[in-house]
Amino acid sequence: MLKKTGCKENDVVVLEIGNEAFTLAQMRKNGIMQFFDIVQPRNAWDGVDLNDVPSLFFIYVAEKNLDSLIVVKLGQAGVIPSSAPIPMVMLSAVFKGAGTYGADLIRLTDQFSSCGAAIIKADLDPRTDLDVIYRHELSGVYGDAGKIRKRLRRYFATGVNWDDSKELLFKGIALPPPHYGQSSVRHTSQ
Repeated sequence: MLKKTGCKENDVVVLEIGNEAFTLAQMRKNGIMQFFDIVQPRNAWDGVDLNDVPSLFFIYVAEKNLDSLIVVKLGQAGVIPSSAPIPMVMLSAVFKGAGTYGADLIRLTDQFSSCGAAIIKADLDPRTDLDVIYRHELSGVYGDAGKIRKRLRRYFATGVNWDDSKELLFKGIALPPPHYGQSSVRHTSQ
């Protein structure tokens, strides 16, 4: 859980991703944070029901490193938290040695842990598994607020929802097209 900001499961936080650009995220189980397809130029969120806002991605976060990204913790007041199911299928990075990397497709445990996760498909190949790579998040912990901010900025500017870490695992992989696998409608609070 987010110790410095005092977040607990289902608390919602406001993230500042650029000048006059704010979005929301919600702390979920076992260090997983859910990010949403909602952005606006002011930090005013009363009445937003996150069940009506599409999710962008769910990732494990290192709470102690996100303070520079989080503007304020809303808790559960003023915003209705999402009850969307947490995805149980993720990518697990594989380091094969000598600069060779890849990923396996895994199913998280019932406690939302990648430790002890079952392998669904080993050794994904971008030539045959591109859709799987595009649609699933890496199970590693993200602790760099700048990388999360960059990903959100890119999405809200271009519609491309992409984790740059995948490029390290799959050399030469192309970015997905805008809004790949998602609704093309972006929700903005009034």
